[in-house]
Amino acid sequence: MFLAAVVFSFVWILRNPAAPVVLPDLAIGGAKPAPVAAPSRVSGADSAKVTAILDSVSNLLRVNQVGQAETILKAAIAEHAGDQRLYVAYAELLLSKPDLQGAYENYQKALATGERAARLEFQAGTVASMLGKNDLALEHYAAAQAAEPTNPEFVLFLGQVQMQLGKLDEARASLVRVTRLAPEDARAWGSLGEIALRENKLNVAEQQIAKARELQPRETVWRFMEARLRVRAGHPDKALELILPMSDTDKRSEAIARLLADAFSMQRRDADAAQALAAASDESPGNANLAFDAAVRADKAGLKELAKRMKDRAAALKHPDAGKLP
Repeated sequence: MFLAAVVFSFVWILRNPAAPVVLPDLAIGGAKPAPVAAPSRVSGADSAKVTAILDSVSNLLRVNQVGQAETILKAAIAEHAGDQRLYVAYAELLLSKPDLQGAYENYQKALATGERAARLEFQAGTVASMLGKNDLALEHYAAAQAAEPTNPEFVLFLGQVQMQLGKLDEARASLVRVTRLAPEDARAWGSLGEIALRENKLNVAEQQIAKARELQPRETVWRFMEARLRVRAGHPDKALELILPMSDTDKRSEAIARLLADAFSMQRRDADAAQALAAASDESPGNANLAFDAAVRADKAGLKELAKRMKDRAAALKHPDAGKLP
């Protein structure tokens, strides 16, 4: 049966560095949620029948017969509405489509039907957050960690949703708990570093980010966070030492390109700043704000041809201020 991976990604902060950070990511050591353990079921012959249905659905999914599996699950739910396993199975199937809203609704039904197990609350919270329903995600994660307070993954995700909602004191408390439960988890240290950056506590942020980098020295996200710290502290040279060795793909991501441009501008390297933003715009040609900002930087640097190309792109994307450009 398909199980949803945790798709929260720190790449998200690279797309929107002003927004609260989301750190858990399979690419940087995050764990997939485990299957929901022993969902509640009906008893007797009906239970055996549901078990057989679930086996059949599992076999169909192995050969990619998703439509047929879905039809069987819908019929089974209509006949055995009290068996929690069916809602969990249907939620997991919908995640594979993906149909996040449908999956979340079925996790809600599963929680209402049987035991509100910690892992089921966690899975529901993950899907709620994927939908942008962070208030609901907060409720689910809080319930999961209350049921299993020593599970660091539950506390970590709770802390990060608290951070997204601007509850920084609560988030910090949760993340400190994670560092005690799982001191080797770089995501907790990086998240604490993000909180410190948002509060402009640069010395604290430096310590936390250094810890994250020590634990995961090859991860771009921690290098990026340290570069943000260096720019904030007025050391563009140190920021560039961190950013320039990154891959071209990384440097063309919006957030890294913007940080790179800011570091160049602090050194009065306006042409380099413009080129950095233009490269990111070429990578994301549908991003009106990026095209507009690249045009502004190019005009400032006197790169007329580049400025016109970026201005034309911003205008084609209907940026509201494109007409104000020279």
